[in-house]
Amino acid sequence: MNKNDILNAYQSRHACKEFDANNKISADDWSFLLDTIRLSPSSFGLQPYEVLVIENQDVLNELRPYVWGGQKQLPTASKTVLFVTKRDVTVDDEYFSHIVRDIQDTPSELLAMRKDLVNNHQLQQIKIGEDIRYLDDWAAKQAYIALGNVMTAAAMIGIDSCPIEGFVRDEVEKVLHKNNIIDFSKYQLAVFCCFGYRLTDPARAKTRKPLTELVRNI
Repeated sequence: MNKNDILNAYQSRHACKEFDANNKISADDWSFLLDTIRLSPSSFGLQPYEVLVIENQDVLNELRPYVWGGQKQLPTASKTVLFVTKRDVTVDDEYFSHIVRDIQDTPSELLAMRKDLVNNHQLQQIKIGEDIRYLDDWAAKQAYIALGNVMTAAAMIGIDSCPIEGFVRDEVEKVLHKNNIIDFSKYQLAVFCCFGYRLTDPARAKTRKPLTELVRNI
């Protein structure tokens, strides 16, 4: 893939408003896209989020009235995912210990240094001492990095997508809680994203600011 191919993928990518419900993403392509999420960067490699692939049609039907930004997407998409983020991922949380010890295989003699590094970042940069909810904002930022990567990867292999922030948070939480899908004492909602193949091309050409309005060299 050359640079023009990459730019063409960016140019053709759009927030798909309705998918072709009869055109499904192959298992191989879907596995590839999930791997792009898994391999996406995150602060300190902590990946403070999970991805719920919502395959249960009954759950999708229950969610739809409350996902006002996805009224055409949810019933037609080949795949619908919901990024949820971990709450309160401090260095004292078991999740942090699991990642640095079991996933990152940090040598025991470096664990204390690693803990201090992350703790200082959370105190000085994220400022969790002022409000622990700042940590939730930080976690959502990490999820959005993965979201951007998977949408770009999808475009590069001809798969369309649509991120959806338009939903009634309290009602979506009720549906997921009722179906025993998620414990909201440990997680919070971040963003939906639908994937599939466009039913029609966009009515209008893509518009973006020129580089002269976007980039400043200092």
